[in-house]
Amino acid sequence: MSAPLAVGQEPALPPGLAEEAERNRSGEAIEERSPSDQAMARASAAYMTGDYLSARVHAERAAAAGEPRGATLAGHILLHGLSGAADERGAVRWLRRAGEQDDIDALIILASLAAERRGGLEPFQAREFLSQAAETGDARAAYEFGSFLREAGDPGQAALALDWLRLAAEAGMPRAMAAYAAALDDWVHGPNDPALARIWYVRAGEAGDAPSAAIAGVMLITGEGGDADEDAGRTLLRHAAEMGLPAAMGDYALILMQDAESTDGDFGLAAAWARRGAEAGDAQAQFLYAGALATGRGVLRNMEQAYVWVRRAGYPRDNSLEDDPQRDRLEAQLEELFTHDTLTRLEAEAISGMADRYRLNPAGD
Repeated sequence: MSAPLAVGQEPALPPGLAEEAERNRSGEAIEERSPSDQAMARASAAYMTGDYLSARVHAERAAAAGEPRGATLAGHILLHGLSGAADERGAVRWLRRAGEQDDIDALIILASLAAERRGGLEPFQAREFLSQAAETGDARAAYEFGSFLREAGDPGQAALALDWLRLAAEAGMPRAMAAYAAALDDWVHGPNDPALARIWYVRAGEAGDAPSAAIAGVMLITGEGGDADEDAGRTLLRHAAEMGLPAAMGDYALILMQDAESTDGDFGLAAAWARRGAEAGDAQAQFLYAGALATGRGVLRNMEQAYVWVRRAGYPRDNSLEDDPQRDRLEAQLEELFTHDTLTRLEAEAISGMADRYRLNPAGD
């Protein structure tokens, strides 16, 4: 529902309030609005300039005039201590006031606080807040409620979770499409229906969700969940890679490399995608780029850099090729080319820049 803030990070406005702030930049004269809308406009303007105390004052005035967004903004400011010391219980009072008028932002924030036993709330209330929000017909609330039910893991609520995720997906939310596809595909309490899941992965990918585009691409290429459509699959996989998904870069580079090996494909393009994926941290791309450097296919041959990248591909992490026989074989072949001192230098270069990304220690253990 909401991610913890990093130290010193200013909290983002909830989506509804962010839309309100954007609307107030439209140039519509404040004087032409209702009193509550005027107060809300002034609250938004003050918030956007960092004058949180004035923003809170105007927000409370808007709330007193019956504007739920004012109560939500006042609660947001108190919750994060923007106008003084943080006051979770005070924030909850304002958020409850907004929630009584079905303000979606307020209800979702209240659910998040309840789940964490904050502000005097209890975990069981999280479901109540999200259910109330979803019943308004709001797509974001439907997504949040469906996700909450799914994460709760109650098999008796699986159908309800799927229904709410479907409603949010049908409303056109890319992340809801992705969540619905995943629930259909591999959720333990879901239908495990790859054919229906593929439809929604495609929709989510076409709507801009990179992981969904990558999954849909692979499913289309391999024929999982329906007939194979290699051209459509490649298009989606490339789309995911262009959106910056490292794993998709690696998969796309592999396809291009296989094309180049079996036909007159472009080794240069394959190596370029391998390099992009390698630099983004994908282990498969790092191995492919190491192979390109070792053979000179698509790039200038560079055995030292080949060793650096094949070592990076094998460092322990989630997507590591640590125990991959092909990677191990290439590493062993390259090791034979260098002296001990050179290997020590290349090992240091390999781990340079990797420690922060993967929490490695200097020894590479």
